[in-house]
Amino acid sequence: MENLEISKLFSVKGLVAVITGGGSGIGRMMAHALAANGASKVFIIGRREERLQETAASAPSGSIIPVVGDVTSSESLQAAYSFVASQTDHVDLLVANSGTTGRPYKSSEPRPDGSLPSFSELRDFLWSMSMEDFTNVAHVNVTGAFYTILAFLPMLEAANRNRSASDQSTISPPRPQIIITSSVAGFSRFVPTTENIAYHLSKAAVNHMVKLLATNLVQDNIRVNGIAPGLYYTDMTSLFYKSQGVEGKGLVDGSFSRDIIPITRGGGEGDMAGVILYMAGAAGGYLNGSIIVGDGGSLCLFPSTY
Repeated sequence: MENLEISKLFSVKGLVAVITGGGSGIGRMMAHALAANGASKVFIIGRREERLQETAASAPSGSIIPVVGDVTSSESLQAAYSFVASQTDHVDLLVANSGTTGRPYKSSEPRPDGSLPSFSELRDFLWSMSMEDFTNVAHVNVTGAFYTILAFLPMLEAANRNRSASDQSTISPPRPQIIITSSVAGFSRFVPTTENIAYHLSKAAVNHMVKLLATNLVQDNIRVNGIAPGLYYTDMTSLFYKSQGVEGKGLVDGSFSRDIIPITRGGGEGDMAGVILYMAGAAGGYLNGSIIVGDGGSLCLFPSTY
């Protein structure tokens, strides 16, 4: 029965992880969760050095290591890889988490009196986004994630050589894993006013990337899974929280109306910690090609493909 204890199922002790976008938002939440539960090294990659340093300083164990890097540059990713490779001989977990929603645009939703925008107003709303802005969202969310994975594949493959042998009395140690941060937007067919269609399309592509890579890396014993969060308070979602009159991080029941989030609150650090500890530990070792949705039930309210 010892192998069924929480301390065994959800242990990340000794884990070596790399998280892009780890200096803020959901990436910071995941870095905190892994560091607080015994991960030996958590490398966080991002463009803003001060945010990376703040996140690293908040981990008393010193296990969070900041790495300045830009996922939209292959040269920057190579430099980040070289630094990580100088500090460890393998990576157990890679989280391709960096992302952007793009610029918010003028609302195409119903007016205060309930009337809908005209066809021409809707067209003008969509036309207001430049092709460069549209492409940049995909460049960060899709291309950036893919090249992050390519950069760190050698160190994930090396983790298989370091993996402990399994036996009949315990759960097998997890195989190395890639987790890509997607979004419920990748499943939703509804685009809120503070987002844009490019973001939704990019996250739908990320969802398919999870499936493609999971299948194509099977022979290499590298697992690929995804996380599709709903509303968590981050730099990217703060505008939407403000538009809903939500105070703080919206973690109290009743912060949101039930027609936005059925459980009436946003996601918090504990919610994300539970997901990442499950997926990174032995409990999630049988996952491959899966996308875990944590959205308080919001996809139950809108047309979606989930």
